[in-house]
Amino acid sequence: MKSLNRKRLTQQGVERLRYNQAAAPPSGRIEIENEACPGLLLRITPRNVKSFSVIYRVVGEGGTNPTGRLLAGKQHRVTLGATPPLELTDARRQARDIIQAATEGRDLRMERRERNLIRAVNTFEAVFQRFMEIEIIPNVDAWRNVDGVLRRHALPRWAKTPVQDLRRSHIHELIDELVQSGRHGVAREVRKHLSRFFNWAVDREIIADNPIHGFKRGDLQNKDEAGRALQDEEIKWVWHASFALGYPFGPLYRLLLLTGQRRTEWASARRSEVNPDKKWLEVPKDRYKGDRDHVVPMADQAWSVFEQLPAWPGNDYFLFSTRSGKVPISGFSKGKARLDQEISKRIAVEQSGATLMPFRVHDLRVTCETRLARLGFNQDVRDAVIGHAKAGLQKTYNKYDYLAEKREAVAAYETHIMSIVR
Repeated sequence: MKSLNRKRLTQQGVERLRYNQAAAPPSGRIEIENEACPGLLLRITPRNVKSFSVIYRVVGEGGTNPTGRLLAGKQHRVTLGATPPLELTDARRQARDIIQAATEGRDLRMERRERNLIRAVNTFEAVFQRFMEIEIIPNVDAWRNVDGVLRRHALPRWAKTPVQDLRRSHIHELIDELVQSGRHGVAREVRKHLSRFFNWAVDREIIADNPIHGFKRGDLQNKDEAGRALQDEEIKWVWHASFALGYPFGPLYRLLLLTGQRRTEWASARRSEVNPDKKWLEVPKDRYKGDRDHVVPMADQAWSVFEQLPAWPGNDYFLFSTRSGKVPISGFSKGKARLDQEISKRIAVEQSGATLMPFRVHDLRVTCETRLARLGFNQDVRDAVIGHAKAGLQKTYNKYDYLAEKREAVAAYETHIMSIVR
């Protein structure tokens, strides 16, 4: 369609233009060609809907003349988009790119169609499935955690959204909702797993940039305070309340209290990782946070807790499981809620009017290190017991495993704990 007139358009002028029925052609739509960018058209409908398009001819589509010169083919039109939101400067840039490519014998319509097809195929749901199958499941032992976090919080929001369309603002919106509901830990997990997801997508050239790169959220920073150490009375409550829970959470909490380990180191432990001759749990580096093997000595009471755990066929079953050792336990928040309820019951009977101060399962680790310090064990031994990585050059040059010292510390700590709970 040939434009009715040419004008030197400006952004303000585009915004002020209105449909003029007297000047309208028989088609009912007014078209104005941008004088500064021949081929760029502004269309105005009777309802004052405005959009930009570009008309062009591709060199070579018309064949060649007798002297071999390439001839332009028939006229094509590409709609660039409505204004607003598309502004004049961006429309000019797109139009010039299309026209320049046409003079070189390229039709950017085909490239645009290919990009749009790739964009439509690579929805978040589709890319997420490939990410799990190729990157996470074969390489991450705790892949179910990654799958669960993203499947619960990201997938329902963005399943059909092309991953190329996801922006930093989308991730902020999701994180905002989690933070506002008090789920800071979940928000940190979502950010961590999404960062790996987008980095993988960039590496596979599915997207050009990671929208979460440089993501700044002060409200997701880990608190400097690692937790709190439980008082004697609280240690006693945890110990006795754990028996009311039964298996699997009851003995799990007792082992965490007696050894000071991370929850996952016992919750995901297999029978094959326990050495009955040496009475220790050896956590392999493929599931240990520090990417190294970690030995957890068990003193008499901890060993007794282990010996009372259910046994299933074979030697590779999970110690803590609700499915006959086939999978490790889950539902930790419910388990902690039950522990709190049992403690509250004991408090109501023993100390009417008293209340339970909030604590985390992680605080059992804080309690262990704090009590070990009181018992006179130095920082190196305490770090070895609870599994903290060596700092600085110590990590490079100090290869001593402190095993004998760990055994002594764990035995002393267990004796201390049992003196409180009995």
